[in-house]
Amino acid sequence: MSSEYVEHKAPEPRISSMKNSAITQLCFLAALAACLQLNAGDPIQSFPPPESEGGWPSLLPKRGGPSEAEKKVIREKSGVHWDVLRDAWEYTRKPGGDSGFVVIRHGMIVGEWYQGGDRDSTYNIYSSSKSYTTAAFGILLADIKAGELSKFGDLTLDTKVFNKKYLPEALPLDDPRKAHIKLRHLLSMNAGFAAKSPPTDAPIEWSLGKIAGSPMAQLEAAPGEKFLYSNGGAAHLLPLFERVAGRDLFPFMKERVFDPIGLKNVRWEQIGGKGHLGPYSQGYSGVITTAREHARFCQLALHRGVWLGRRIIPDEYYEFAWTAIPADPEYGGMWWIYRVPELVVWTRGARKNNGYVVPSLDLIFVRVGDQTSDHFPKDFERELAKKVIAAVKK
Repeated sequence: MSSEYVEHKAPEPRISSMKNSAITQLCFLAALAACLQLNAGDPIQSFPPPESEGGWPSLLPKRGGPSEAEKKVIREKSGVHWDVLRDAWEYTRKPGGDSGFVVIRHGMIVGEWYQGGDRDSTYNIYSSSKSYTTAAFGILLADIKAGELSKFGDLTLDTKVFNKKYLPEALPLDDPRKAHIKLRHLLSMNAGFAAKSPPTDAPIEWSLGKIAGSPMAQLEAAPGEKFLYSNGGAAHLLPLFERVAGRDLFPFMKERVFDPIGLKNVRWEQIGGKGHLGPYSQGYSGVITTAREHARFCQLALHRGVWLGRRIIPDEYYEFAWTAIPADPEYGGMWWIYRVPELVVWTRGARKNNGYVVPSLDLIFVRVGDQTSDHFPKDFERELAKKVIAAVKK
């Protein structure tokens, strides 16, 4: 498929019943009503139906790139210079490989390109999955605060979790400092674990330091002292989440987040099991989805967890996740944080599978692909953010 453009024709709706059609229309009317009630300068409350029911509204033509007249309409309705935005796409695709890039402003697609695929192509978004995992914990902690899951009613961000109640698999502790690891440390990469990734075989046992030779048996730093990007450290969240929630991450997120926001084309790779602890959704990686679907998660974040007037993820979660930890000014609760100078919060995955949220500009954009990171220029993510923001009319 050409790297220049893809057909932007919306898929034919597949409404199974009058009931589904009515629900879809009601959702559209609710979103429209929200738009009409906004004050000047407020972000537009746009929440697209599932892709199978029309998906994201788009300002792009059905085929090819926009004409000069269509570019003018894009600029008038979204404040985006399409030609400048296209330069950002050229920047993202230049390293090669299959890739996709979608830019959404005021809830409308203003730029969408694919190289070696199309809007339905799925990618492992790797460590961008971590933001999904911390969101799940945000919901879980809100449930506990509301009086649910009374057995674990003491669990907060500041609860120490390396004990019999929360992580009995970790006992006995090989390093006594582990007893001081709080949940917030695990959710923000400063628990003190070495910057290592689990092996395919017995990944949870290895992460717990229960496999001979595992570097996870001893901490590299005291809890809270140092930022160490450790997938092995993040792996501790998987048995902890299942113990408290009573189920794995994927079915929990499907019910609480994916289905409510129409995120349908998604799965989560499993690790462990087969005679070892698990299986669990990978947590620190492994979400497989499309650019448009990951954009839904970013749109939800843009509106701080509210979708069509319904609270999906608590606002307190974003306060935590989008606040930099003392040990690193660019990292929060498994979200990255930039200022260029606008605040940009983003999910970051290997092979540059990233999702960006720019709250002050009512802007999100997603880049997916399969090219290895060594083909990209230094500071690619920050430069891409600058290029996209440059396309927005101030």
